[in-house]
Amino acid sequence: MHILEVVKEDAQRLKYISEQAVLASVHVEDKIIAEIISDTHRHIEQNLESSERVFLKYQNNQVIGFILIQRFWNLSDLFVVPEKHREGIGSDLLTKAISICRNSNDKGYIRVNSSKNAELFYRKHGFVDYVHNSEIPSFVVPLVYHL
Repeated sequence: MHILEVVKEDAQRLKYISEQAVLASVHVEDKIIAEIISDTHRHIEQNLESSERVFLKYQNNQVIGFILIQRFWNLSDLFVVPEKHREGIGSDLLTKAISICRNSNDKGYIRVNSSKNAELFYRKHGFVDYVHNSEIPSFVVPLVYHL
């Protein structure tokens, strides 16, 4: 298995992975799920050719997970196909992305608005609470990782 840079041809597979992961593990009303999926699809499209991001895929014979950190500090997406959850794929992607961000990040941290179901995953990797400066949905947990 390999961690590689995302390329434009990966877009449809990444959208599929994110949609399947959200449907399997985010438990909120359907309208909010649709918004999450739409936002993720937008993130994928907007960041395929951006230079200010870390956008990695975890590949076996096909892509099975991905991470997107925008501007080297905003972890906007981390998804793994549901049947591969708890196999270390998310941890591998996060570890590699943090390593890359250390060299390009001028803020000294990486932030994520975690879903409640992923909160323990991020805490296990050193993320801690931070006070968000705007109102956030009740199903989101704002966390920060200090580089």
